[in-house]
Amino acid sequence: MSMMDKAKMAQKALKLQKELKRMKIEAEAGNGDVKVTAGLAISQSSMNVEIQAIWINPDIADDVDRLESLLISAINQANKELMGEATTKMQEIAGSMNIPGM
Repeated sequence: MSMMDKAKMAQKALKLQKELKRMKIEAEAGNGDVKVTAGLAISQSSMNVEIQAIWINPDIADDVDRLESLLISAINQANKELMGEATTKMQEIAGSMNIPGM
């Protein structure tokens, strides 16, 4: 692999990292009674879903069991959507890199 190819790969990797850091997902549960906003926290060695905001309809705040269930559902949905989009973006970039042996 030439130096030019390596430089292009590094440039694409940086672009991908910036795109992933900007990604935000809003998931909801209970017909909008609970909304969760999530993004990605990225370091050199890991990528994690980070909950950035939670909104709860005040009308359901007293129903703890329902609230717990809706929070779990919304957080899991945000995680699934965010990781799905991140995986798709990473596959698009990796596919365009033409890495030998892949």
